[in-house]
Amino acid sequence: MNYNISTIFFSPTGTNAKVVKTIAGGLGEIHKEYDLTPLKNRLQYKALTFSSKDLVIVGVPVYKGRIPDFLSDYFRDFKGNNAKIVCTVVFGNRAYDDALLELKNIFETAGFVGVAAGAFIGEHTYSGRIATNRPDSNDLKIALDFGQKINAKLNHLDKPSKSTLFVKGNFPYKALPPAPQVVPETNDNCTDCGLCADLCPMEAIDFDNFRDIDPAKCILCCCCVKNCPEDAKIITNESVVSFTQKLINKLESIRHEPELFFTK
Repeated sequence: MNYNISTIFFSPTGTNAKVVKTIAGGLGEIHKEYDLTPLKNRLQYKALTFSSKDLVIVGVPVYKGRIPDFLSDYFRDFKGNNAKIVCTVVFGNRAYDDALLELKNIFETAGFVGVAAGAFIGEHTYSGRIATNRPDSNDLKIALDFGQKINAKLNHLDKPSKSTLFVKGNFPYKALPPAPQVVPETNDNCTDCGLCADLCPMEAIDFDNFRDIDPAKCILCCCCVKNCPEDAKIITNESVVSFTQKLINKLESIRHEPELFFTK
């Protein structure tokens, strides 16, 4: 059966977009792309509905071993109607804990049929010294091959709606600590170009004063930090800096590889 292939991703620093699009490239031509990174797109694409003719590849980042909570609520309004789903998460070389299981469960509860899932590695949000420049060419080769294997498996499944997809993770899910009220600061390099405000997925940066960031909206995705052409956005909070250094000490020389799961 030929499926209409759709991609769905939330990708503030571009890693999830790369993985999802590469997997889709191994499956065939993309019918529809839903980039949920800009807030305006999330408002436009609310409560998406699919059918059994659709194959959807979804990708989200891992935050503290879970998927971002605002996306959990957002995805629960989707309607699968037996559409096939490939769930992917990208983590910063530490661990993905319960995020992949959580994502799979949300979509299967919404009426999607899980056919495959994958956990990929991306450069850490807080530091370019952790999983530097990942996903790299090897990761993307794995992602492309993953898509091709999914395609072959779908062609040989008599009743994919009756299959079961198992992934790593625990339920109840890992408890999330309270979100820190921390935002990136702006140094004297800032030229007031406004790129940070344009790219912020939560619209947390004031469009009139780019140094003003709403801590209630900011999710510390570091989109502004990674994309500023002048390196004007930085994180100076002592607890975050200390935590980041501990991660660097532990993970800088370690290379984790993608983990892939297929329906049985």
